[in-house]
Amino acid sequence: MIAIGLDDFAKVSCGKGEDVIVALSDGTTMTSAEFINAAMAGSLGDKLYVGLFHPTAGPVNLYEARFASEKLRTLAMAENLVCPWPDCNVPADRCQVHHIDAHKHGGHTKPSNLTMLCKYHNGVNDDDGPRKKRKRPSPGKPKRGRMRRHRGKVRLHAPGGKLVGNTHHVSSMGAMDLL
Repeated sequence: MIAIGLDDFAKVSCGKGEDVIVALSDGTTMTSAEFINAAMAGSLGDKLYVGLFHPTAGPVNLYEARFASEKLRTLAMAENLVCPWPDCNVPADRCQVHHIDAHKHGGHTKPSNLTMLCKYHNGVNDDDGPRKKRKRPSPGKPKRGRMRRHRGKVRLHAPGGKLVGNTHHVSSMGAMDLL
């Protein structure tokens, strides 16, 4: 998965994007020259997928399903090129699709409610959050916080209430950061 904004793509396409850095879902980056060389060599594949992202709502889609389709997974990967949990460096290519508002609590399978989380953080995310009061705490499941979309970006809503983003250098190069 390669994330590049339309303005930067236009610059690179007409040979004026020497300063453009492109981020990939495997957690790496490439220069515009490397991008063009890979495209010319045919190593980027023969299919081009384009994602539409709203500046505050995130990925845009027009239909509903229980499980994320390839298209929805692709949009989630383009938005978060690495797991968005703070200090995580697992690339989106190795992550699982996660419902920000849990499906079991009515969360929809739509782009703005999906993100990529590594297997570990998908498991420790507190899907029940403050919505559902438990009679007693679940043993072995500490409250670690849960993912939230805030002003268009996916952040960890920590147990203390603070919203925290991932500081990995590729984390700031996804589709929502290109708007």
